[in-house]
This record gives sequence, structure tokens and C-alpha cells, in this order.
Amino acid sequence: MSTLKTSALAGAIAVAAMAATVPVHAQSTDGYHSFLVFPVVVDSGSFTQRFIFANPDGNRAMTIVPTFVPGDGSSQTTAMTCPQVVLAPNAQTEFTSLRELCPDLPDGSQFGFLYTSKISATNRIYAAFSRISNPQGNGFTVEAFPPHTFTSAESVVTGLRRLAATSSTPAFQTNCFLGNLNDTVGPVSGVTTRVEYTLTGSTGAPLGGGFVDLPPGKLIRLLDVFAAAGAPAGNHDDVTFRVREVSAGEPGILSFCTVQDNTSFGADFRIAKQELGKSGQVASIGAQDDHVSRDSTVSAEAAQSAGARSFAIPAGAATNTHVVYFRHPDWVQCELIDPGTNQRAQAGYGLEMRLVAQNGTSVIAGGAGSTGFGKLYLGDKADRNNGANTRYTIQVESNGSNEGANRPYKLHCQSGSGHTMSDLVRYQVAGNQF
Repeated sequence: MSTLKTSALAGAIAVAAMAATVPVHAQSTDGYHSFLVFPVVVDSGSFTQRFIFANPDGNRAMTIVPTFVPGDGSSQTTAMTCPQVVLAPNAQTEFTSLRELCPDLPDGSQFGFLYTSKISATNRIYAAFSRISNPQGNGFTVEAFPPHTFTSAESVVTGLRRLAATSSTPAFQTNCFLGNLNDTVGPVSGVTTRVEYTLTGSTGAPLGGGFVDLPPGKLIRLLDVFAAAGAPAGNHDDVTFRVREVSAGEPGILSFCTVQDNTSFGADFRIAKQELGKSGQVASIGAQDDHVSRDSTVSAEAAQSAGARSFAIPAGAATNTHVVYFRHPDWVQCELIDPGTNQRAQAGYGLEMRLVAQNGTSVIAGGAGSTGFGKLYLGDKADRNNGANTRYTIQVESNGSNEGANRPYKLHCQSGSGHTMSDLVRYQVAGNQF
């Protein structure tokens, strides 16, 4: 194992590009949160959007506040806080349009994103769902995403196309959208950030790109993203749109694309997927969250205070216990790294490790004499912890050799679906556990 290291359509037609007959890609089943964002909302002569908010609490009502963040070209030019929404206990509240939800919107076409948050005194959660439809009822679903999933991670949308019409097929066009999520303390708070976007072909060859300065409280559209990026003329298929935030501050960047046909204006909606996220350790494939790192090498506690402890086993027999959250089904692997060589520790270094299940007694991998394990299948969903993704422990201790020395180490883990950063829960406890 090796540690991963960084390495001509009018505005109305742009709104029409959001019409679709297929669902949103890469949605999550984790739908209840205290903050939720609809990446796109619309109210125009061609399309309306129906919203449903659900309160799962059977005993208490709750209140949420929607904030409409306009796209460039909308008649509403600044972010707008809309009237509070009261959700009755164990009930759903429906709004038949964006204009019903935000009645002070001016006349004219509106599109942008919608940021919602609960303001109840206690910690409360809710779900939200919407459907965009044309007058014939054709449309598509846009579910709400928790804003914590939008970060400054490098993100991609794949499978984009620009194709000329033929005698049997319509022309295809791709439009992409970029937004800087507003802070929750106000509809226009936050900082402007610069975003770089690039297009690459199916072979990885660059096709073009550009920069956009994103103020908070605004959604920027790139009509015909191939033209905006300066791509060569002609057809392009299976193209990747990549977004990279290049300013300081690491705000939440919202990006998505629509691929439309220019005959019926049917389209799909593709949210950008986080591909390379800056974490507390290194840039790592996956989301920009330390609790879902795909590849982590950790040598100390988070430096939150002068008392942060380095990973080490002192002279003599002692044990450290780390807690790590894995998900299953998944493949996982971990190893001890010798800081002097940056390779897996050898037996003569004096350490051993094992992975223990949540019950604290069942050994899953490793053990006496082991300094690592590779490609371990954690099991199907029903095989562990009553189906829940939960905690495991990694125990590191003396192996009986080299006990006269202090032995620092790094803990390197990899997973397919993400894991936490191996926090210490017991430190240099005298004696061995196995």
C-alpha cells in the first residue's frame, strides 16, 4: 500500500434546459437534516416547481426559513429571505410553486438555488423534496441536499456532450452552473471565491476552461459550456467538467450541469461529485471530510491544543487504542508505518496491531506479530452491528522486541467508502492486550 498524495440560446431557453424526464444522479438516502439546499429552483412561464417539506417528529412542530439565491439573469437580483414555514408534527407541508413559497418575488422568470434551515430552539431535522414540471406535467425530481456535502473539493460532472443534429437525432447541448453557498447568518454573507473549470475529452485531452468569480448569494450559469470554455468546434461526447476552487477560505461550492436536447428541451440534471478533497492530512480521493477519508496517514491527534499526543509506544510493554469508523460492505486495509522509512514497520521495530469489532472482543484482522492487513472484506450489511455503520478499534502494542526504545508510528488506512481518522481513545496503557 502507498499513501495517496496530492498531486445562440436566450435566458428563457437556459431555464428550459432544466426540464428533464430522468432523476437526479448521486442522491443520498440520508435525507433528514437541520439544513437543506435545493441546487436548482425555478418559476417561469414554462416551468413550475412543487415543494414538500416533512417533519418526522410526531410530538412537536418546527419552523424553517427558506432563502432564495437567484441565478444571473433572474428578475430577482439579490438573495431573498422568504416567509417562515411551520411544519406540523408528523406532517408534510406542500407549496405548489416557488412563488407561493416566496411570495415577494418580483414578476418575471426566476431560477437559482434555495437554502433552507430550521430555527427551532431544539435540535430538529426535516426532509425536503421537489418536482419541476412543464404545463404538460413532464418534469423531474430535485431532492434537497444537506449543505455540508458542498465543499471546496475538486468536483466533476461526467458524460457531457455537444452534438449536432442529424436526420434522426436532435442536437445536444450542455449547460453548467456554479454557486457559492451563502452562510446561514444572512442571505448575502460570505466571501467571493474564484473557481477554475476545465473540460477534458474521453481520452483525458484538455478541451478548454476558464475562471469564474463567485460571490455569495449568486448562481452563475455557463450557457453552452463548450462555447464558454473555448472548446474546439464540432461534436464532443463523454466529456468531463471539472471544478476547482482556487481562492482561500474553502467555502461550499455548488455545481451541476444539464445535458439537453434542443428539440424537446428534455434534459438531465447532474450534480457534481467530489473527487479530490483537501483533508486534515493530505489531498485525498473522495469527499472533503475527515470522517470519509479514502486514504489517511495519521501520526498524531488533531493539533487542537498544545497537548496533542503523537502516536508512539514508549519503552516497555504498552498499548494504544484507536477508534475508527468504517462502512460496510467495503474493502478496508490498515498498516503501521515506520516514520524512519515511511514504509510498513518490520517485526524488528517492535510493534504489532489488530482490528477489533465493536463488541471489543472479536478480532477481525491482524494480531500477534502483524504490522498490517490488506484488502479485508468487512461483510454484507446484515453481517455486522445489526446493519449499522459504526465503530471499530485498532490496538497497537509492543510485540516483545525492541522494548527498550520509544517507537513512534503512523497509522495508514484505506477504504472504498470512507473512514475516520483513527482517534486515540486509550494512550500508552501499561501492558499488552494480545
